[in-house]
Amino acid sequence: MDAEDILHNLESLAKRLSIDIKYSNLDNEDFKIESGACNIKGKEVIIIDSRLPAREKCRILSGQLRKHNTEDIFIPPFLREMIGYYKEG
Repeated sequence: MDAEDILHNLESLAKRLSIDIKYSNLDNEDFKIESGACNIKGKEVIIIDSRLPAREKCRILSGQLRKHNTEDIFIPPFLREMIGYYKEG
């Protein structure tokens, strides 16, 4: 499975967890903006730099999703493994 397929599956998991994902060009000359999670009007949103390669998007997204309790929802074993594989840092 390639990084684009994994990314699609991670995006589907985020949707099931009611988390919005926004892709945006985070290039700014005045200050550094990094991908990550935030709350907008009480809703969790993960903002990811659209310029990043799919593998890096997977790393960021899986790191954010790992913070949520997913014990009560079915996640395919390969995806659980991927979330563990793409560790932050």
